[in-house]
Amino acid sequence: MATRRSVPRTTSAPLPGIGTLHVLAARDGHHVGVIRHDDDRRELVVYDPADPDTRLTGVLLTAAEARTVAELVGTTGPMTHCARLDRHTDGVAVLQVLIGADSPRVGRPLTGTGVAGATVIAVVRDEHVVPSPGPDLRCRAGDIVVVIGRPDAAFEVIDSVTAA
Repeated sequence: MATRRSVPRTTSAPLPGIGTLHVLAARDGHHVGVIRHDDDRRELVVYDPADPDTRLTGVLLTAAEARTVAELVGTTGPMTHCARLDRHTDGVAVLQVLIGADSPRVGRPLTGTGVAGATVIAVVRDEHVVPSPGPDLRCRAGDIVVVIGRPDAAFEVIDSVTAA
């Protein structure tokens, strides 16, 4: 008889003004969390198995350290595109699109990503910012493309940055 693998139980909750908390309930009773801070820092958190609401310890990680931990546990990072959209009351939106490892944009230039009402203002690569990237800058997995413009143009930008 084959052993049935159970899907790990995870929860997510917004932490207003901080970011988002993601918690994994491990089979041994421990709860391990990752806080994705609004400024892109990551924090690993371990909770008391006797009281899952009590935090035992936490470790704040830089982006490079978070990537190293991801590699150690057997992943090389996101395989899909992730987006973050911040809307401002004055009709301006700031959009960040993470280029995943399976993106058809990897190795291709940013040419053709322009959308009326929105502009690519930077690419964050590793821990460096490339302001006003030229159209011949080639995308890499893990790049974050930063766009500013009208909120209604945001979804068009996601499509143009992630399309083949």
